[in-house]
Amino acid sequence: MTKTEPVNEVRYLMAHNFLTYLLEQGKITLKEFEIADGFVVEKYKPRLRII
Repeated sequence: MTKTEPVNEVRYLMAHNFLTYLLEQGKITLKEFEIADGFVVEKYKPRLRII
């Protein structure tokens, strides 16, 4: 595990939780959520993905 991997895990979780919050508030649609979450996965490449 490199030094940035734990940081990227935290960044991924923060971004995913923020997107989930926006989805729950009705600010984004499910399709927008899936697109944005896919972008976050590409950017941070987390090992522990939320299922």
